[in-house]
Amino acid sequence: MKPTLRQIEEREKQKKEKRQIDTLIKYDRAKICPKCGELMRYAFGEVFKCDNCGAEELTSFGKVRKYIEDHGPSNAANISDGTGVPVSTINRYLREGRIEIPDGSDSYIKCEDCGAEIRYGRYCPACAAKHNKGQNVGIFNSEAGEVPKHKRDAYGKMHTLDVMEKTRNKR
Repeated sequence: MKPTLRQIEEREKQKKEKRQIDTLIKYDRAKICPKCGELMRYAFGEVFKCDNCGAEELTSFGKVRKYIEDHGPSNAANISDGTGVPVSTINRYLREGRIEIPDGSDSYIKCEDCGAEIRYGRYCPACAAKHNKGQNVGIFNSEAGEVPKHKRDAYGKMHTLDVMEKTRNKR
């Protein structure tokens, strides 16, 4: 028996809704509630709220931020282990300028142009200025990082994906 036009339209509508939900979850704009299994929506600040049972849960960034506030500076692997947030997401937050590597750490992320060490962002100030010179559209402030003032050999440093990959390649 062939499905009716109405049944086909209903299936297509369900598929479209599923794709939309999957996209929201992928970009950290919605989650599935661990208590009741319903969809949690982004409520405010860094919190998801379930419309069904009222449960609240932090966003990925909220988890990272809370971990750093509670435990102090740490490397990306420890933050990932403590929060369940992937290292690649933590690295993205560094590149976006949402979190920073503390001044005086052993390791920093690299400028995407020249490879200079920076605490956050995508480009060092020199490369950001070079990109902005004579252009109508330049680099956003969050993409222009800060060069570290001091380096030290102390515990409490934050490693990023770059450092972890180098360590893995040496083994």
